[in-house]
Amino acid sequence: MTSPAPDPRFVYEGDRARHIAFPLGGIGAGGLAISGSGRLVDWSIRNRPGLQSFNGYSHFAIKAEQDGKVLDARVLNGPYEGVPTGSPTTRRFFDGFGWGANRNTLTGVPHFKAVTFTGRFPVAELDFHDERFPGQVRLVAWSPFIPTNDRDSSLPAAMFEIEVTNTGSAAIDYTIGGTLGNHGCQNGVHTFHDGAVKALHLTAREELPDWQRGDLTIATDADDVDHMDYHFRGQWFDDLNLFWREFAQAGRLPQRRYETPRLNKNMFDQPEHGTLAVRIRVAPGETRRVRFAMAWHFPVGQVYWRPNAVNGETGTWRNYYASQWTDSSAVLAEALARWDELRAPTFAFRDTLFGTTLPLDIVDAVQGTMSILRTATVIRLENGEFWAWEGQFTGDGSCEGSCTHVWNYQQTLPYLFPALERSLRDTDYAYNQLPNGGLTFRQIVPLGSGFFPLNPCADGQFGSIIKTYRDWKISGDTDWLKGLWPKVRTALEYAWSADNPDQWDPDRTGILWGRQHHTLDMELFGPNSWLSTMYVAALKAGAEMARAAGDAVFAVELDTMGDAGAAALNGELFNGAYFIQSTDLGDKALVERFHNAEGKVGVLADSFMETYWSDEYGEMKYQFGDGCASDQILGQWHADLCGLPAFLDGDKVTAALGAIHRHNYRPTLEDHFNPCRVYAYEDEGGVLIATWPEGTSKPAVPAPYSEEVWTGIEYAVASHMILRGLVDEGLAIVGSARARHDGRRRNPWNDIECGSYYARSMSSFALVNAWSRLSYDMTRGAIGFDPVGGGDGTWLWSVGDGWGVVTRKGNEATLEVRYGTLALDTLSFAGTRAKVGCTLAAGDSASIRIGG
Repeated sequence: MTSPAPDPRFVYEGDRARHIAFPLGGIGAGGLAISGSGRLVDWSIRNRPGLQSFNGYSHFAIKAEQDGKVLDARVLNGPYEGVPTGSPTTRRFFDGFGWGANRNTLTGVPHFKAVTFTGRFPVAELDFHDERFPGQVRLVAWSPFIPTNDRDSSLPAAMFEIEVTNTGSAAIDYTIGGTLGNHGCQNGVHTFHDGAVKALHLTAREELPDWQRGDLTIATDADDVDHMDYHFRGQWFDDLNLFWREFAQAGRLPQRRYETPRLNKNMFDQPEHGTLAVRIRVAPGETRRVRFAMAWHFPVGQVYWRPNAVNGETGTWRNYYASQWTDSSAVLAEALARWDELRAPTFAFRDTLFGTTLPLDIVDAVQGTMSILRTATVIRLENGEFWAWEGQFTGDGSCEGSCTHVWNYQQTLPYLFPALERSLRDTDYAYNQLPNGGLTFRQIVPLGSGFFPLNPCADGQFGSIIKTYRDWKISGDTDWLKGLWPKVRTALEYAWSADNPDQWDPDRTGILWGRQHHTLDMELFGPNSWLSTMYVAALKAGAEMARAAGDAVFAVELDTMGDAGAAALNGELFNGAYFIQSTDLGDKALVERFHNAEGKVGVLADSFMETYWSDEYGEMKYQFGDGCASDQILGQWHADLCGLPAFLDGDKVTAALGAIHRHNYRPTLEDHFNPCRVYAYEDEGGVLIATWPEGTSKPAVPAPYSEEVWTGIEYAVASHMILRGLVDEGLAIVGSARARHDGRRRNPWNDIECGSYYARSMSSFALVNAWSRLSYDMTRGAIGFDPVGGGDGTWLWSVGDGWGVVTRKGNEATLEVRYGTLALDTLSFAGTRAKVGCTLAAGDSASIRIGG
């Protein structure tokens, strides 16, 4: 497979590279990022985010020598991309506003004039430009990212390939140095290991609590390697000062080793550093490549956000990667031994995604958000269970516990790493389900140590049920479903249970009537299409699962309720243009009904009635009423994506999606009033959470966040539009979202909402499946496509245990497996269905004659 040339939109230079931070690391392993100018930033390797941080002055550098003289020496960085007066930093002294350019960026060290950054996740390529340097230098940065292979994709390492081309007329000796800081440690033990892999292992000298212990390693498999185990121990700027003088002089890098502990701390909280330096001779016109890797291993994480959570003591967890590799040296021993084996499928996935005929905005949205899986938003627990934040603050996680109503939206994990997604179902039912069947919407770690104190939320509860159905169909594992079914059934019954203090649907009408917590962090009262479509989709999914589990009578009950709910949605909750909340906002009794109900609700400190009722305006607070909500048919979106039969009238769905585009999508926000958090503004376009078109009445105090723009909702709505034939409308929304993430305005690999690297934005993968109109049922070995627009093209698929492409040329469509396996019984394309009846492995394909 030939790597496609990068489209210019994925090539970033100058001001377009200013905000780039490209994540490197493993799933649930933390990591770091490489900036648009080549700086190593955002070190989040100690089981919590470390955004806007540095690991000392960790970097790569290069020097060129000829006839015993240094021709030039530079760090592999481009121009400073920060603020001249001082950029944000996690250090409290000598960095930040008022201190000038951050010193750990090495802006004061000779560097290259310009960098061309080509970013196509999961690979970053940096070309360094400077006429003063004798040669061309390129750095390729990546970490293993191999869909369906979650073990190798969880490697806690960053891989670097540095290529040097001698453009001169005589041989040049180049030295490429990799410097690594001993993160957070000023009194380290640095040990060099020689052999086929040359490694410098860094750990702490002191005895520390288990959640502070760990180590780092930098390694290379080059032949001729110098090692400086320690940089000079001094104060002020001595370490960098001496290191650069030693590196930039002619000859080999001097060795330095300290056998005794450091007795005094660095006055600027700098870690100790060590360097490996590879020496190569490059002939005129020749290109040579060297390989470096950095790894980290901090096996135990601390529950720092709830310091007294478990028996009055700080809780901890153990990382999955610690069960696979004993320390960072073992990580890199495997990484370098298997370099080509790990590289090939990682780069193949990049080339597959970027080689499709998907619109560039969709490719950009998908590759820009799947990077979240590499960041500290995600944790993998000891037995491989997936656990996550909603996003990240600078030094802390944002909103704990794999929040169901946020992770409902994301569609990346279930298709690319389905086993990890299923682990969320397993832990949800094992540790989040209350005795009454309710699912608390945030998982507490250590798992099993308690329940989150808020009542179950409606969208999270029903989303968990829908996702169980989806994950069953993706995996084809009916035994797995049967094992969960008793828990799933109880979760469904919670909707009408007398033990449900929120009285969602006590009369089994198929519509939610009670108090309903949701992802906007407050409560809705009475019937509304948003949460009731989630309910009906869950009822319909439950009926299918009940039949598979042998619970036929209950299946009929669920179908009956689902049909009744669908009829009400299509009738009373459709206003002729879109779906609404049908509640009398002046009905104080509806709020008073829950005044003394059990359970904590909402996020405010006011009393319940003060929170949800306004005497001044004589109406409920935090509702939609007859407004046009972007999430108004969210349950139908879920149903469409996972293959459930439609329950809303098709014409009404099309009308509702059209209304969302007409009323909620703003090509420019220049005149938009937003008192909330400002994620899009001025000349940028975006989709608002809710609007109140002419002729409607906006509540005095509407649902929170209504005026905001969230990419997670934008991608979801856009994919639903594309699925339902509103292709231009959907693409306009995606285009506006990606224009905001062009490198000049924001980082293309960081969609923010309540913090950085926000999980909801991974709804973007629905765009891939919507464009190809993927259908699947691996319980029957069936997969199908009916791509938008018809005609020839190539589309990415990833289902079950494999991934690849489906290609149409004329009247023939061919499905190719590029990694893993696919147990395929029937293949369909554009209405034509063919029997295959075999298991395809990587390199295998199956073809179908369209219309034949």
